[in-house]
Amino acid sequence: MSTPIGVPALLWIALLLFSPDGMAAVIQESQVSLNPPWNRIFRGENVTLTCIGNYSLENYPTNWTHNNKTLEVKTSSWDLKNAKPGDSGKYRCQSKDFTMSEPVHLEVISDWLLLQTSVPVVREGQSFLLRCHGWKNLNVYKVIYYKDGKALKYWYENHNLSITNAKREDSGSYWCTGIIQKIPKNSTTLTITIQTDSPSVPSNYYWLQLHIPLLVAILFVVDTGLLISTQQQFRFLLKIKKTRRGKKFTDPQPSSDPRTD
Repeated sequence: MSTPIGVPALLWIALLLFSPDGMAAVIQESQVSLNPPWNRIFRGENVTLTCIGNYSLENYPTNWTHNNKTLEVKTSSWDLKNAKPGDSGKYRCQSKDFTMSEPVHLEVISDWLLLQTSVPVVREGQSFLLRCHGWKNLNVYKVIYYKDGKALKYWYENHNLSITNAKREDSGSYWCTGIIQKIPKNSTTLTITIQTDSPSVPSNYYWLQLHIPLLVAILFVVDTGLLISTQQQFRFLLKIKKTRRGKKFTDPQPSSDPRTD
C-alpha cells in the first residue's frame, strides 16, 4: 500500500510550481545567443548564432526561424557570414524537448558609425555596455556618447562605455559621434529600456497558474482520503483481531467423555 504524500510535501510542490524558477524547471525554453554579442552589426560583418537549451547539442537537430520563416539550418550553432540588410529581423530557435525561444532582433546597417549594445532591454540593477563602432573597424577618434541630447562621456581614443547598476532613469535614446578619416560622423539612435517590474510569466503559461491550485487541492483531498481510509481499515483489522482473540479465551473448552461406571 502506497504511503500518502502528506501536507508538507504538497506545500513544497505548490511553492516549486508557483515560483519563477519552478516554472522554468517545469517548462524549459530555448535561448538564442549572439557572438559577438551585439544585435546591431554592419553590412558585411559576421555573427554566430547559437541555440542554448539542448544538453546534447550534437545529437539532435535544432529548428531555426527568421521572421517566422523556417530555415534549412538544423545545427545548434551556425555562422551568418557577410551579413546583408535582408538578414535583419527576428531569429528564434527550438532544440529538442525545449519550447521555442523568445525572438532575438538583429539589425544589419549600412553606415559609417554604429552604436552597439550588449543588450537593448536591461533589468534594473544590471549592467550593459555601449560601443561606438566604425565601419570595417576603422579607427574612431574624439568619441562622444550622448543620451537624450546630453553628452555623457568624451574620449579622444575610442573606448566602450559601461553603465553599471542600471536605474530607471538610464532608459532613453543613445547615440555617439566621432571622427573617421578626419571626417565627423554620427551614429543612428539606439533605444535602451530599463525594466523595473518583476519578470512576467509568458502568456501561454497562464493556464498552468490557473490549474495548478486545482491540481494541488485535488491531490490534497485524495491524499487525505487515502490516509483516513487507511486508518479506518487498520482500526477495523485491529478490532477483528482483538475480537477473535477474546473469543479464543472465553469459548468453553470441550470436556472429555465421562467415564462409565
